[in-house]
Amino acid sequence: MGAALFVDGGYAIKAWGSVAGGAKMDYLKFRTFIEDEAGEKLGDAYYFNCDNDPPNAAQNGFHNFLRSAPPRGAGMRVKLYWLQTKHHEWPSHMGGGAIVHPETGEQYVTKAQKAVDVGLAFHLMRSFSKVKWDRLYLVAGDGDFHEVVQHLVENEGVHVTLVGNSSSISSELAPFVQIIEFDSIVDKLQKD
Repeated sequence: MGAALFVDGGYAIKAWGSVAGGAKMDYLKFRTFIEDEAGEKLGDAYYFNCDNDPPNAAQNGFHNFLRSAPPRGAGMRVKLYWLQTKHHEWPSHMGGGAIVHPETGEQYVTKAQKAVDVGLAFHLMRSFSKVKWDRLYLVAGDGDFHEVVQHLVENEGVHVTLVGNSSSISSELAPFVQIIEFDSIVDKLQKD
């Protein structure tokens, strides 16, 4: 009936990086691997991540490669969300003011992705409702996807395969999925 691929780019970068020793993943090889695993061409294929503001040339080139049809690219729909910058401050009951490094005086600042998980879950369910694929390959490990995955498996009969590292996959997802470990396929997916 069909197969779909959904990639949480942030998760993929971390999980792949932990086993690849600095080598980059070739997403065209990855798509081919998934199609071989599924025994057919993929229907929907999506890549979700957040983007720097402004995006840099390397990111633009990578996203254009992902969007381009095979064999020039991975043939994926790219959905980019945003990073939120937070300048940390002490609570007012502790005196208030910026939290700064004791030697450099730089304020403690973090960046966090926003809306990627919600976007992935929305487009995943939207894709399923339109296409009714029966196999899902999901590169993600976040427990936030637990309800969606459980629903697809228990109520819709979808076979879900998570691709990543079992050590970084939420225990809430594990009972509902098959897992393909990146370390077992790293040699097949490295960029030349």
